[in-house]
Amino acid sequence: MIQFLAAFLVFMVFNFSLGTSPTGRGEVVSYSPVIDESWGAVHAFHTSLTEIQYNAKEKSLEISIRMFTDDLETALTKFNNGQKVMIGGKNDNSDAVLSKYIQQHFAIISPQKQKKPLNFIGKELEGDATWIYVEIPNSQDFKGYFLYNNLMQEMFDDQTNLVNFTYLGNKKTYLFNAKTKSAEIDL
Repeated sequence: MIQFLAAFLVFMVFNFSLGTSPTGRGEVVSYSPVIDESWGAVHAFHTSLTEIQYNAKEKSLEISIRMFTDDLETALTKFNNGQKVMIGGKNDNSDAVLSKYIQQHFAIISPQKQKKPLNFIGKELEGDATWIYVEIPNSQDFKGYFLYNNLMQEMFDDQTNLVNFTYLGNKKTYLFNAKTKSAEIDL
């Protein structure tokens, strides 16, 4: 019940618009935070949204992760031993650090306790958020596999990470927080 309520809260916080994203990854086109930045307020919640789509033709997982840019820059700077990381603009120096950060904090783990290799594809800014795109090639059967997600939980005690996983027409939503960092994939 608590997971349902937390997932519901995440959905209520964002205003969803469905359609095709400009990159062809995922279905979510835009979000609007509940707190209007014109008020001068910073968002009062810490959340990420991940869309995992299985590509049967390529036998790969296409993964899109959406996080607030300011929170992500803070986490990446800490991860980078305090050296400032900027996302977007002419001073963008984030790709290498971002790739390492994602690989450390997000994974599909086999029954043999091995992480599936992630390929960092790139990122895209959208309003006050950043979309990160990764791919896991050679992915087919997930029986006994676990999904691990503790993105930005080292930064924020209230960090909630919502993952929508679509595999061969089946969709499952997973919720990760301070108490839950991994879950068995049961699609």
